[in-house]
Amino acid sequence: MDLYGYIEKAARFRWWFLLLVVLAPVVAAAAGEGGSGFTFGSLIENLLIGLILGSVYALIALGYTLVYGVIKLINFAHGDIYMLGAFSGFYLLRFTVRWLNFTQGVDLIWCFVISVIVSAALCAGLAVLMERLAYRPLRKSSRIAALITAVGVSFLLENGGIIAFGANPKSYEPRKLEVYQLQFADNAEFRNAGQQEIFDRSQESYAPEKFAETTYARIRVVSAAGSSEWSPVLTITPDEQFGFVELPKDELAAGSPQQLASIGYSFDSNEKKTVVSWARAAVADYQVKPIFSDDAGQALAFHLPVKNAAGENIRVPWFNVVIVVVTAVLLWALNQLINRSMFGVSMRALSYDMNAAKLMGVDTDKVIALTFAIGGACAAVAGNIVGLYNQQIDPLMGILPGLKAFVAAVVGGIGSIPGAAVGGLIMGISEGLVKGAGAGKLADAMAFAILILVLLFKPTGIFGRTTREKV
Repeated sequence: MDLYGYIEKAARFRWWFLLLVVLAPVVAAAAGEGGSGFTFGSLIENLLIGLILGSVYALIALGYTLVYGVIKLINFAHGDIYMLGAFSGFYLLRFTVRWLNFTQGVDLIWCFVISVIVSAALCAGLAVLMERLAYRPLRKSSRIAALITAVGVSFLLENGGIIAFGANPKSYEPRKLEVYQLQFADNAEFRNAGQQEIFDRSQESYAPEKFAETTYARIRVVSAAGSSEWSPVLTITPDEQFGFVELPKDELAAGSPQQLASIGYSFDSNEKKTVVSWARAAVADYQVKPIFSDDAGQALAFHLPVKNAAGENIRVPWFNVVIVVVTAVLLWALNQLINRSMFGVSMRALSYDMNAAKLMGVDTDKVIALTFAIGGACAAVAGNIVGLYNQQIDPLMGILPGLKAFVAAVVGGIGSIPGAAVGGLIMGISEGLVKGAGAGKLADAMAFAILILVLLFKPTGIFGRTTREKV
């Protein structure tokens, strides 16, 4: 039997194979460490966690499956677009909280929605730029050249993220958001003073040339309750290596917890920079209640009529429901776009035969660029969701989820939107079940074991179709 005959015969057992792939993680989880505690309640909890993970993997897998379906390219840099989406959403959320929640009273949920939309637009633009600069010049080259380029772009974005954002993880939830207004002037009355806003840190570095002449500085805290009093005025003189000024003790005792107690500067001869730093009268960061929470700051949630291992009803945060709903809506919308629009017809024509599509008047460059944009926007949405769900992000967060999403795309049938959804859910649920049963070390291994099984018994994926190619 030739290869195509083998594939067609294996395709007859697609649904039985799908059932096997879904049940395998359950069996592995029950047999793993801690399997004795594998109760119905824990199963439901782990399935819910897997559903969240699967939704994220499905959103990331969309980028892989769309790009491969159109130009047969595996864009390994897609996981790093997901990382950049998380970081852009991180900084945008802080910006919107400062300018909309603090000053306009806009609800935090809308601040998050705005940051997600803008982040998705930015990542869509970045994906288009990446296609234009890195992939389009290689479109007529061998596939291995484009694949190596994708790996190179991935390393570039990862290391660029470390340089730009730092290697340490960042806390995503803005529960401790400090905003300072720092003013510099050439007069003690601060006429025509320049102003700078500084987030989440208590010092700032400047080139020494900024203080070539005597400069006066002061700072205050900005919060939803208003602004504190200005700090004591600091005089920065070119001939002095350091300076410091603070409020008198009697004023400190009477001041509010957010009053700035001191401000100073020092010249770092090794780094050739001047560092301006300040301190609070009391260490009490301004607290911003979590997004998707009630007035008391408790996360909005509901309870299922099922007991967990602790004997309590399973608690499901509403944000988890939002994740699943957003994923389902995006998957449905993209499926409608591809199957019921002229743009979708162009994508399918391009996937079938690029040269014939050109002859029929399809603007191939535009279609490919929009495909990258859609994938980048979906990855950005996933990055924002994961940032808020895990409460932290880091520049290397896209490596493993990106690989798992690629596996999900292959398992479901790369090039298929329903395949990306089903593959993502299989990967997420298997990971949730295995980790929840105490066999966390097997979670990543399970993902790639599923990939091997799929390639052995259904090489085209669950929803993939067998195609014959003339050579």
